[in-house]
Amino acid sequence: MEIVTVAEEVMNKAIKKRPDVVEVYTVEESSAVIEIKEQEVDTFQSASSRGLALRVLLGNRLGFSYTSDVSHDAITTLIKEAFENALHNEEDMFISFAKKNGGTTIAHLYDDKLKKVGEKEKIERGMKLERAAIQYDRRIKKVRHASYEDSEYSRVLINSNGVKSIYRDTVCSTSIMLVAEDGKNSETGWEFDYNRFYDGVKIDEVGIEAAKKAIGMLGAKRINTCHVPVILDPKVSSDFIGILSSSLSADSVQKGKSMLADKLNSIIASRIVNLVDDGTLEGGIGSAPLDGEGTPTMKTHLIERGYLKGLLHNIYTANKGKTVSTGNGIRGGFKGLPGVGITNLYIEKGDISREDLMRGINKGVYITEAMGVHTANPISGDFSIGIAGHWIENGEISFPVRGVVIAGNILDLFKNVEAIASDLRFFGRIGSPSVKISEVVISGN
Repeated sequence: MEIVTVAEEVMNKAIKKRPDVVEVYTVEESSAVIEIKEQEVDTFQSASSRGLALRVLLGNRLGFSYTSDVSHDAITTLIKEAFENALHNEEDMFISFAKKNGGTTIAHLYDDKLKKVGEKEKIERGMKLERAAIQYDRRIKKVRHASYEDSEYSRVLINSNGVKSIYRDTVCSTSIMLVAEDGKNSETGWEFDYNRFYDGVKIDEVGIEAAKKAIGMLGAKRINTCHVPVILDPKVSSDFIGILSSSLSADSVQKGKSMLADKLNSIIASRIVNLVDDGTLEGGIGSAPLDGEGTPTMKTHLIERGYLKGLLHNIYTANKGKTVSTGNGIRGGFKGLPGVGITNLYIEKGDISREDLMRGINKGVYITEAMGVHTANPISGDFSIGIAGHWIENGEISFPVRGVVIAGNILDLFKNVEAIASDLRFFGRIGSPSVKISEVVISGN
């Protein structure tokens, strides 16, 4: 049965039981995962799934249920359970559903070509990726995995307030992890790329870049403890933004679980830092015409010139905070209720190159890896993590560094941002350019 027809059938049947509001969310997914080792297919997984979630509102009582079975009996049970759950739940005056709206028009989310690409061609992509890495340098001794993946989604969200969101999206990606050896040392290298469109995904470049990273770290050594400026690679900066992201949720602030509580309109970062969440970003992994509740997505300025100017809201937190949703009602899947989450969260890029950031450093570190950023305290912002990268001497890369530690506070880190490069890159839903920090304590020998 067609996914839209199923959603409409469930809503019409639920409406007959006379709730205040009904909402139906359905999603269909098909995916392929291919891993290559030594020019042979090591893994080939192809899967498809469909799920349906129902929310009903009886006064201020919310009922929720879900199923992956769309048979007549399963739908009857789904509706019955949602209403029973509502009757047993406590009233909550802040619960409401999205009203009818126009939604947001976003281009370039779906690739029609993907359905026409055969398995053989996808496998060749993985093989080509592995070859590009191996052939780049004789010191590349092992490829742990070279993979190609793609996913296609069909999503429907309708409610009895008149909201109707129907759209499709695709994601294709390549990734590789490899090992470089020089007889004395070995180092790993990892790289990836993704794109909404099959033809937009990089292959050779991903393999070569992973090889360069591994080779560049051969012979890495510790350095003495020092106070020096550092440059955070986009991936490392994005990792720190990821920790900050939970504190940007109005839900976390309202529950007292945010390092940004009571800091609205205060300076929390350098005056050159602008942080944005944009659910309308063309080609963004988190982009969609409406969020998981049916609210139009939008561009939300969270940090402007260092000032905390906004938080991320879904309908519930907006009602509680006497404001409006920012279109950040995010669903992790059909089995869960919408929460507050990011769409495409990023630091706006500067206008100079990464090389220009380095030229201004006499002695410092270019940090390309940060181990254990997830262990940072999301409420206090305190962290202590291992890092790796390259020593900078007289504005140029000198030698690789490993086995050292940096510690501090995430807000202090962002307050010490001195310059931002133009090389903005996304890692899933979070992106950042290279960022120069004026001074960091590095604990080494």
